[in-house]
Amino acid sequence: MSVLHLTNGSSLTSPIRAAGILGAILPWDDVLHEGPVRAGLNVAAMRETRAEFLASCGWAPRDEIARSLAARDAALEAATGGSSAFVVATAENEGHHQHVDEIVLWFEHDLYDQLQILQILDRVPIDGGPRLTAVPDDDYLGYQPAARFPELFAARREVTSSQRLAARDAWNAFRSEDPRAIVDVLQRVTDLPHLPAALRRHLQQFPSTRHGLSRTEQQSLEAISRGVTQLRDIFTQANHQSEEALFMGDAAFLFHLRGLVRGPRPLVARVEGVGHTAGDDARRARLPLSINDELTLTDDGRRVLAGDADRVTLCGIDRWLGGTHLTGRAPVWRWNSRTGVLHRGS
Repeated sequence: MSVLHLTNGSSLTSPIRAAGILGAILPWDDVLHEGPVRAGLNVAAMRETRAEFLASCGWAPRDEIARSLAARDAALEAATGGSSAFVVATAENEGHHQHVDEIVLWFEHDLYDQLQILQILDRVPIDGGPRLTAVPDDDYLGYQPAARFPELFAARREVTSSQRLAARDAWNAFRSEDPRAIVDVLQRVTDLPHLPAALRRHLQQFPSTRHGLSRTEQQSLEAISRGVTQLRDIFTQANHQSEEALFMGDAAFLFHLRGLVRGPRPLVARVEGVGHTAGDDARRARLPLSINDELTLTDDGRRVLAGDADRVTLCGIDRWLGGTHLTGRAPVWRWNSRTGVLHRGS
């Protein structure tokens, strides 16, 4: 039997191989909780949109990203679309054609992985096609020893038709221009047990009704206010020590925070180093953030964190969350963490 393993990243290739589990391995690399994931795009248009965004973050050249996403999409399409063979272009399987009998999903319970599951399940048939299974997703797979992978593989379970339908419903809601669709879908997707919590975490990335900060931004400013200055340590406190389910890597974290450093009213500033002069401020603000940078709150940052000023009003915003584009200083969609309600306001 031939197996295609879809994974949440290339880091799982080594433990799957070390465990002696056979089959082609296809990482599903994309940070879907950041950048545009708009409704109405076919697979090719979505790929182009994502390649443009990921390249704009400086994570890899656009052509390289586009080729990788195209190979990934083609492999899944061939494996699920009734084709007699699929192609996975990897170092160990360059250009190799083979029939696929089973697709195995290796994903976790956090937002990053749950969104990838939605995208995949939206592209597979509701019924028929290769057998579709998923390994247990309660633990972080990257933290598991290779010796445990045979057990995880043996415990894989069927992905049911109702789960595939729920995923399509949730994927449509996530891509909607009106994020209230996500709130509406929460009660309809309980067949995917980790998805409601993951989508609620996504909603918390919308500006707060209290101060306009996303949850990630708030946790970061709180860490800085406690005297944590190096971005590496801010990331640890705002992410590893604050999240119920870890979903954000350091590169996505830096991207999410960059709007707080730039613009005429930054909420955080780089700490002055040796030889730094005041005239360097504008230039330094334009530089990409580094995990080794040191940050401090500005006066505006302290006011926003205290709820005495608003992040969107002061700084403006230009961020895509799924299919919703938050832009400018005009009223935008905001999340009320106390009531669990989204509304559009300033």
